[in-house]
Amino acid sequence: MSAAELDLVTLQRLLPVANAEQVSVLLGAGASAAAGLPDWNSLATQLLQLSGTIDDEETARAFLAGQDPSLAAEAARAGVGNWLELVREALYPPSPVETEPAALHLAVASLAAGRPVGDVGLFTLNFDLLIEWALQDALEEVGSDAGVQARDTEDDRAPRGAFEVHHLHGYLGQDPADTGEIVLTLSDFTKLSAQSSPWQRAELQGALSRGPLLLAGTSYRDSDIRQWLHELKLATRPDKGFILLARESFGLSRQQFDLVKDALVAQWASIGVSAVLVQDHSDAAQAIRELSALNRADYLAPKVRAGALWDAIKGDFDQLQPEHSDQLARDLTRLRPVLGDDANMTLWLADGAGQIVRWSSHDRLYRSPEQLRTVPVGHDSPWIAGQSLGSSDIWARDLSEAMSTRRWQSVVAAPCVAELPGGPPLPTAVLSSAATTSLEDQDVDAWREVLTDLAEEWAERQVWTS
Repeated sequence: MSAAELDLVTLQRLLPVANAEQVSVLLGAGASAAAGLPDWNSLATQLLQLSGTIDDEETARAFLAGQDPSLAAEAARAGVGNWLELVREALYPPSPVETEPAALHLAVASLAAGRPVGDVGLFTLNFDLLIEWALQDALEEVGSDAGVQARDTEDDRAPRGAFEVHHLHGYLGQDPADTGEIVLTLSDFTKLSAQSSPWQRAELQGALSRGPLLLAGTSYRDSDIRQWLHELKLATRPDKGFILLARESFGLSRQQFDLVKDALVAQWASIGVSAVLVQDHSDAAQAIRELSALNRADYLAPKVRAGALWDAIKGDFDQLQPEHSDQLARDLTRLRPVLGDDANMTLWLADGAGQIVRWSSHDRLYRSPEQLRTVPVGHDSPWIAGQSLGSSDIWARDLSEAMSTRRWQSVVAAPCVAELPGGPPLPTAVLSSAATTSLEDQDVDAWREVLTDLAEEWAERQVWTS
């Protein structure tokens, strides 16, 4: 399911987390992969290439196919002098813009910032500091001056009154000044596992004594995490362990994911962890956002909220079609200084059932709802609008041969995150625009900026149209 598909039955599995006065969240590699950073396989591939161990990417990936990435990282480490700098180079590929927190970082940060310091335990398996950045922004939004500190050793504790992010495998920021101890190679994991009482396990033990532990963006591949969760005996602690499993982490199609759902739930249940299955990492993020409202008397699940909005707009088809088309035409005048006269603008709406509907365009009117195109939502949707809604992020893409036409060659799509009655803000629509030339011929930053502003305005309009 996508964020707008999340139903009450699914979310009620998280009621013990929503009801708890204190809760802890552990983020895995999927959180940062959604922000554009490499997952463990991609990181190991980069390390092999950058170290000169294996020259070409195809061979490096084949080398990785049959073994643990931590062992491949060991091979890369053997051939370099400054290991940490090599890891930093592999982790943060050159980019003109700084990496920004993704949906999971923002959702967890919002959850923590909305409660007193210490009520939400923060754990991550990632080296980056994206959760810290997201938390600093969230605290600023609520007017809090509490500090935020990364922890990667037993003694490196945050001062009283500050938020503490436990980096179970250490941290390595983009800035060389942000360098700690990292656990990456097989020998690193072996050394850590040999410790009788590592601080990481002790901290997780303390977190479980205070409330439930929610895992997100992890696939349970790390040997130390498997060992620690086993030693914490979650199977004997009902309603203590939960995981949000996103199809995006497994690289499976929707059909394949349906076939393995029972197996996924059963394998996690065997170690005492309740699995809640979603499609994308952004869906897991939305589930975390829902925790703050799940017990409200007026609460409505995202599926209901998105479906009600779609039904209301579709029910007023004859009036809203021309109104929205005219508004899109006016909006397009704000993009023409960036894209030129030959561009388009389209509004897509989530239907609450896993599809996104091409509702309105600036240059045409549809005669009936039956004429509207529907496409799937998600990270692997064949349509940019579906990908944008599935990730709850802005996307800029050159169109492939399969998707391009003689006219349109590139597209930018931005989600509309609306505040609808019954729950927290929810991505329910996408505003997209296309140009007749490739992205390299455009001022993409200006294009994204204007479209983002317009998407925010459309999100506000959805309140009164519902």
